[in-house]
Amino acid sequence: MSEKKESNKKQTKLSREELEIQVAENLAGWQKALADYQNLQRENGQKISNLSNLLTNNLVLELLPIFDNYQTAINHIPEAEKTSSWAVGLEHILKMWETFLADHNVTRIKTIGEEFNPHIHEALDQVSEEDKADQEIVEEKQAGFMLNDDVIRPAKVIINNK
Repeated sequence: MSEKKESNKKQTKLSREELEIQVAENLAGWQKALADYQNLQRENGQKISNLSNLLTNNLVLELLPIFDNYQTAINHIPEAEKTSSWAVGLEHILKMWETFLADHNVTRIKTIGEEFNPHIHEALDQVSEEDKADQEIVEEKQAGFMLNDDVIRPAKVIINNK
């Protein structure tokens, strides 16, 4: 009978070692699955963020010509009419446009007096003025805009070239 007990102990001991190996394998598999799941969540979050940025870029690009034309219309209000109620109302609407763009992280690219930067400016022409620095922007033909840190429309400018 003692041989039988010895034999059972060996089987139990082997079974325990096998179980410990299996537990370790299962734990490693679970940890890998968890890491894969977390990576997938991170990737999906990044894809959603990229898609959101793309949609915002497209929307802003479609709205910018309307904003430009609205600003042009405001700038062409005769001086005698600027204090009339309709002109003041149009100015308030322009401020609402500007607030809307600012709320969506859209900023105007600085131009006049700035040094030309081909990453954010597009040179349409050049002039030669002695009192201006070389590559200084002297005139803005069309406003440029950035969304967060991305250029969505470069500023169209005229630069000084000595």
